[in-house]
Amino acid sequence: MTTWDRRVVLMLAVTAFCAVAQQAASTQSRPAVGTANKEAVTRGEAWFYQRCALCHMGRIVKDDVYQPMGPRLNGVLKGATPEREKLVRQQIERGSPRMPGFQYTFTPAELDELMTYIKAL
Repeated sequence: MTTWDRRVVLMLAVTAFCAVAQQAASTQSRPAVGTANKEAVTRGEAWFYQRCALCHMGRIVKDDVYQPMGPRLNGVLKGATPEREKLVRQQIERGSPRMPGFQYTFTPAELDELMTYIKAL
């Protein structure tokens, strides 16, 4: 493969990745911040896209149909009780057979920001 061929393949791969990322981002609705701390929501959104979006946002599966591997998180904490929030937080920290745990990935403050973002979805 020549250098020119490699550049063309790389450009096509980057273009395809950008198109997929743009489509996936448009399928996850932006949260309504309301009274939530906008800065915490913004930082939580960054944590979500960095660690959670791969599974909880749509991906190309077949025939341009976007399906997430994990459940969508829209509304999962809308009006949730403190017990429900605690369970979701424990799920994120401990993980499950289908989801990695993030107890060693997120600091308590970062996990709080992520939870703030999920509440706003």
